[in-house]
Amino acid sequence: MPSYERRAGCGTRIATERFGATDPAAARLRFFSGNSGTTLTAQQPLNNVIRSTIQCLGAVLGGAQSIHVMGYDEAYQIPSEEAVTLSLRTQQIIGLETGVRRTADPLAGSYYVEHLTDEIEARAAGILAEVESLGGAVCALETGIPQSWITRASYQAERDIAEGQPPKGWCQCLRRR
Repeated sequence: MPSYERRAGCGTRIATERFGATDPAAARLRFFSGNSGTTLTAQQPLNNVIRSTIQCLGAVLGGAQSIHVMGYDEAYQIPSEEAVTLSLRTQQIIGLETGVRRTADPLAGSYYVEHLTDEIEARAAGILAEVESLGGAVCALETGIPQSWITRASYQAERDIAEGQPPKGWCQCLRRR
């Protein structure tokens, strides 16, 4: 099985085993990727262009069918026309000029990608099992479980910074000379 199909394994397995999908097209996992606004920084915002470009390329290599690239200035304002245009050009350059579209699965056979795929799939299966044990997504939401996961992760990220771990982007630590 091609590795891009393996990376979609958890979704495919749910579609076939839980919902009985028999047509491979019906079991295919299609997903959208939006760059993370939490990685953008207001300090030295042009560095956000690099962050968004790497995230966009990662989404392409991961098989995303649709991608949203954040504007470099979205850390502190609604994106400017210039930032929106640059985000669009980022997608176009990656899609049309890098050659990643020449193969269906540019990362096929990568041991590291396969290892990460297995790790993420195992974690996702654990989360799905926990949600099911709570009575499903609606019950989990009603009891605040997903919100507590987000709160815990945010708290841990802030603790890491307070304890001297590198902050996102390092730009809070690095100064222009």
